[in-house]
Amino acid sequence: PTRSLYSRLFALDHCNHRDYQNIAVNGANSNNILNISKTLTRDQQNDVPLLVIYSLVGNDVCNGHEDTFAHMTTVEEMLNNTLKNLAYLDTVLPKGSHVLTTGLANGSLLYQLLHDRIHPIGHVGPPITYEHLYSYLMCLQKSPCNGWLSSNDTVRQMTTQRAVDLSDAVRNATYSYSPRNFDVAYLDFPFDAAIKEWEAQGGEAWQLIEAVDGFHINQFGHGVTSDILWQWLQANKPHWLPPLNPHNADIERVFKDQGGY
Repeated sequence: PTRSLYSRLFALDHCNHRDYQNIAVNGANSNNILNISKTLTRDQQNDVPLLVIYSLVGNDVCNGHEDTFAHMTTVEEMLNNTLKNLAYLDTVLPKGSHVLTTGLANGSLLYQLLHDRIHPIGHVGPPITYEHLYSYLMCLQKSPCNGWLSSNDTVRQMTTQRAVDLSDAVRNATYSYSPRNFDVAYLDFPFDAAIKEWEAQGGEAWQLIEAVDGFHINQFGHGVTSDILWQWLQANKPHWLPPLNPHNADIERVFKDQGGY
């Protein structure tokens, strides 16, 4: 079942029904998100404020190029791109909005958790591991992330250090920008916390990774990550969340269950 920030916002206030925009493109980084974010639709003068999650999880360090470090975003670029995005949001978000930025995920966990496990295609025929799959994708020049999916431990460590540096750049941009129409906060991407929560429930960390591509978190991973984000918002930014709408039952009675999002 889906657990998301939106579903929780809807539960608190049914006026949030379908007031949700997922502005994302697979592979987006801090540079091309500048254009992608312009698809956001909001009337700055007449619409209610937004809660915006600005999260670029890994594509600023992930690429399929052989010289992968030469194609990673630099710290200066990350700082400038984030500042440009915040400045753009200031021109379209209604006054009173909130923006939460996050750092990059700890992608080194992917290889660590999966490399010696059998990939689904290896359950029939030769026992193909994720390390075999990652190497094959690199050979085809189709790897989603030469830095983190490399069998070379030094390359993985250097990629992680670049991700840490870029996360610092996002944090610095977040708190150095002075918005007119929203307030801001920064959060380290909470996947490590999500793993601890999942393990506390009796699960194993590898179960949060999408089995086929071995690169993205799966539905369980998204659900637990949303749990962590929601808990953080409740503890640190409760004023960003709507109060319980006493008319929720009336809204359900009038509009019925329209299903889905």
